[in-house]
Amino acid sequence: MEKELKIPKILIVDDDPYICEIIVEILADEGYTFDTANNGQEALEKYSKDFFDLVLLDINMPKMGGIELLSKLFQIDENATIVMATAQRDVETVVEAIKSGAEDYIVKPFTDISFIKATVRKALKVRAMKDENRYLRQMVDIRRRIKTLPIIGNCPNMQELYKMIQKVAPLDTTILLVGDTGTGKELVAKAIHQSSTRFEKKFISVNCGGIPETLLESTLFGYEKGAFTGAFKRTKGVFEEAEGGTLFLDEIGETSPSLQVRFLRVLQDKIFQRVGGAETIHANVRIISATNKNIHQEVKDGKFREDLYYRLNVITLFLPPLKERREDIPLLIKHFLSKHMTPGSLNPKEIDEESMKILMNSDWPGNVRELESIIERAIALSDYSTITVKDLPDYLKANPIPGVFIDSKIAFSVAKGDFEKNYLRTVLERTGWNISKAAIETGIPRQNLYLKIKKYGLKIPDSSSR
Repeated sequence: MEKELKIPKILIVDDDPYICEIIVEILADEGYTFDTANNGQEALEKYSKDFFDLVLLDINMPKMGGIELLSKLFQIDENATIVMATAQRDVETVVEAIKSGAEDYIVKPFTDISFIKATVRKALKVRAMKDENRYLRQMVDIRRRIKTLPIIGNCPNMQELYKMIQKVAPLDTTILLVGDTGTGKELVAKAIHQSSTRFEKKFISVNCGGIPETLLESTLFGYEKGAFTGAFKRTKGVFEEAEGGTLFLDEIGETSPSLQVRFLRVLQDKIFQRVGGAETIHANVRIISATNKNIHQEVKDGKFREDLYYRLNVITLFLPPLKERREDIPLLIKHFLSKHMTPGSLNPKEIDEESMKILMNSDWPGNVRELESIIERAIALSDYSTITVKDLPDYLKANPIPGVFIDSKIAFSVAKGDFEKNYLRTVLERTGWNISKAAIETGIPRQNLYLKIKKYGLKIPDSSSR
């Protein structure tokens, strides 16, 4: 497939509309698109709202001259490419323009048409090369930062998640994170932001389930003075605060239908209004949302808008619960021991074998967050350099999960089949028999998963047995 060619767009700025028409006519057969401005203020407004590959800028204009406008354009876009146009060979002015960042210049009257075309082609070529070099440097920097992501895990599920983060982070796509409470959804959202082209801008996190609806709306979209009791001044919401960056909306499934409508408009049209306001505001933010619910079922039950769901889950990443990645527990413990130790103190640096066994066999309903809290607590309570069973909470010691009993007298094929059957039943029950999600979690293609379900006679339990 051939790479799609981008048509260059040129902004022509001259106080004489006739000159603008002449330049358009000269360059008409070059395949460019054009816009014009007849003064500096109009040029600034157009350049602020649209993207231009090149600006052809007259040096001598009333009110705001070309040199002043040149400086203001670079304030808006430090990568602007500008070719100056001057009515005479004013060497000093041209030199000043070049020193100020102009790429080249052309001289009025426009008698040498081929020279003008060549100058514009050259400037656009330089712009394309700079854009390509900037993109390559950006990609190298992103790959470097991806390697330092604070995501810990060697199990297949986590390695697959890590690969997906590498793929989606440089894109500007909307992402939905699905996982139980405490699996690290905000950590993954931050990792995506830090590995994206927006990493220099803000990352703002909002827990949609922890804020009352009226307060959540004004938190997200801001409000105008007098919009409600206590609104003493105009206040920006997080959509404005996160301009150019990433907005993480946790527990998106807890939002009301009216807020879901507003979310949908922001995602579709990239615009919103403050509470009590009429001004339309552009939203240049990347949305990463998260839920611990079966959002697909919520849509079926009419609790979540279907159109918003499809907007949010352009890419869905599933975060496995800790009990499905037990082999990562020692790595996580080592990390938390290091994270919560006080430099120079006698804080624990390791954990004894019996304690590790208990932690490896625990059910972890609170997932990684619960494990971190337990390690932090043990560090605080331990009197020695090693964490022992007495430093662990009583509920862990009282309810250990028994290990899997294996009868060595049965055939390997039978044992393997029993394990696979129990494993698939557990995954299907946990995912609410969502075949797509179960297929992703197990790494088994949907068609093969259906065959295995039929092979082992697995059935959705009726409501009375649940």
